[in-house]
Amino acid sequence: MVDSLIISIDTTNGKDNTVLIVGRKKPTQEMEIINAFQGEEALKLYSQLTVKNGGVKS
Repeated sequence: MVDSLIISIDTTNGKDNTVLIVGRKKPTQEMEIINAFQGEEALKLYSQLTVKNGGVKS
């Protein structure tokens, strides 16, 4: 199974109006928006997803 998540963030309207959108794209299907986050929660999640932390330890 192939399942791709697409993350987009818009910070142009300031911290309180920041929006992070999560979309899902499967082969042969159109992309669908599956979740959205706003404000501080969006910024925190974006940071968690984009700051390199050494990877997963087994």
